[in-house]
Amino acid sequence: MAYNAKGQKKYNAKSINLAVSYKPPERQDGQRIKAYLEQTGQSANSYIKALIKADLDNKGFVLPDGAENTDTDNIENMDSV
Repeated sequence: MAYNAKGQKKYNAKSINLAVSYKPPERQDGQRIKAYLEQTGQSANSYIKALIKADLDNKGFVLPDGAENTDTDNIENMDSV
């Protein structure tokens, strides 16, 4: 399949990107996570997604009806859910 810059840009616009960064005071935590991922053969992305999903599920947090189909920039004041 050939690369399509316009199609890739459109696809990326639908994605939600989150990042985590460990600063020098937190370096040991970051190294611990990296060692765990290497030992278990997991990717950081899959591990972080599973942790976040389990946490939100455990808290019973759900999006309001219809929010799944909207742009995240349009979802306001999620604290009231």
